Amino acid sequence: MAGEPPFLFLHLPRTAGTTLNRLLERRFAPQEVLSLYSRDDFARNAVVDRRRLDGLRLIQGHVLLTDYEAFTFYDAPVRVFTFLREPVARVISEYFFLRTWPGQHLYPLLNEPGMDLAAYVTSGHKLLRYKGANFMTRVLSGLDPDARPQAALERAMENLRRRFVCFGLTERFDESLLLLADVLGLTDLLYERQNVLRRPEAERATTEERALVAARNSLDTALHAFAVTLFEERLAAGGAAFAARLARHRQLLGRFQKLCRLLDARAGKETGAIDNPKG
Repeated sequence: MAGEPPFLFLHLPRTAGTTLNRLLERRFAPQEVLSLYSRDDFARNAVVDRRRLDGLRLIQGHVLLTDYEAFTFYDAPVRVFTFLREPVARVISEYFFLRTWPGQHLYPLLNEPGMDLAAYVTSGHKLLRYKGANFMTRVLSGLDPDARPQAALERAMENLRRRFVCFGLTERFDESLLLLADVLGLTDLLYERQNVLRRPEAERATTEERALVAARNSLDTALHAFAVTLFEERLAAGGAAFAARLARHRQLLGRFQKLCRLLDARAGKETGAIDNPKG
């Protein structure tokens, strides 16, 4: 491909990726971006010719790499970044979010009688078998965590440390944005949260359900803990200069979000409501 390979955003569901995508829209022109989220997206782009690839600067979506050894997508090299989230909160959020979104293909299944959170993370249904158990490890490694748990975890960790150009943590979104900005050249980092559930994840599941989700996601828990440690190391490497940048960013962001809340109130809009997920 001509020039630098495009960036590939491996978008793990419920990691603030929609909020991030709104920022990426300001950085890259529409013709430079390939989005792969819906069935229609995948159908239209089952094959992408070389000229189209040469013009891309960003690919984003709920996808896997074509080849995890060569680190390619559409058989072309890519520069990969992602966001991770504490796995119990992520899975619970994903389950309740998908049940509110009529436009996505799992909506009818997740609203069937008996399809509670426990069923979601233990179901053998072909549409759910990979959703609720160690999904982050699967996406970051390209391996099946059920068949090769240790190999999948080790490869996911190694990819995070050495092969991804950057990664962020949902719980440390602002710090993550600054790290990502240095890699992608982002300059406008002011945002409103997108697709936010009205009630926190902790209020949406019983103690027993949370324990079951944790048991089903032990590899993701280990991966997230590794990512937190690595993330802290990278923040520390930025020293006082990074801390000063973060303080300035948060000051500007606080003013921006206050203004957004005032405008929402004036328009009669409930802040944080999901009127049309992914719309």
